[in-house]
Amino acid sequence: MITLQKKQVEESYPPFKDIAIPIEQVPEIFHHNVSKVLLQLGPFDYTQCPSMVGAKSLPPYQFLDKGGIYIGQWKNHQRNGKGKYIFPDGSLYEGFWVDDKANGFGRLIVTSGDYYIGEWKNDKNDGYGVYVHADKSRYEGFWKDDNRHGQGIEIWEDKSAVYEGSFYMGVKEGYGIYKWADGSNYAGGFKNNQFQGMGTYIWPDGSKYEGQWQNNKMNGEGIMTWEDGRKYIGIFSISLGELQGQQKGWQRRILLV
Repeated sequence: MITLQKKQVEESYPPFKDIAIPIEQVPEIFHHNVSKVLLQLGPFDYTQCPSMVGAKSLPPYQFLDKGGIYIGQWKNHQRNGKGKYIFPDGSLYEGFWVDDKANGFGRLIVTSGDYYIGEWKNDKNDGYGVYVHADKSRYEGFWKDDNRHGQGIEIWEDKSAVYEGSFYMGVKEGYGIYKWADGSNYAGGFKNNQFQGMGTYIWPDGSKYEGQWQNNKMNGEGIMTWEDGRKYIGIFSISLGELQGQQKGWQRRILLV
């Protein structure tokens, strides 16, 4: 009786035979960009993942549908607990699994050389995480359903620009601060990745516009202050590019107070 119960328990761990089969040796199928990132990052730290009660480590299994390979823990015939999955294209996920999906903390390295380290929910970036592109541009912040969502920081690869603020389902939306390497910066509202609502833009020479924006354009009531202290208070409808291209003549035409 005890032997039968033990056998039934053991048989509840591995995947069904029509889903995946055990393999003796894991082939070297990592994409060269994935291997390069692995050397840079080092081994994944599984101590950041919790232990799952009842999960059991088994030999490597290869899935029959697409050929991906999983090495790690199983429970109830599904990937559950700690483990890594090598995708057919050579991408690699290492981290925690719940009911056959990436959940909790994990790391994904894809063949482009991009990688994500952070929280997951049902195979999607969800929670806090860091996404680094192959060109070294990066995003650090919160995610929802694979989208940047909530507070985060976006840094360009050459550090020519930094955005820190609110995101909504992948786009800049809400309050944020944009800084450029030349010293200019914008602090204010965003909508669909564009300046929107109230905001302040400061040029490298100290000139400043404070007022209303619409679709990246100074639009509505505002105050323009030049580096020498002169001001224009009134209604605006001009883009940054138009202002910078026409600034000298434009200053002569408007009322300066």
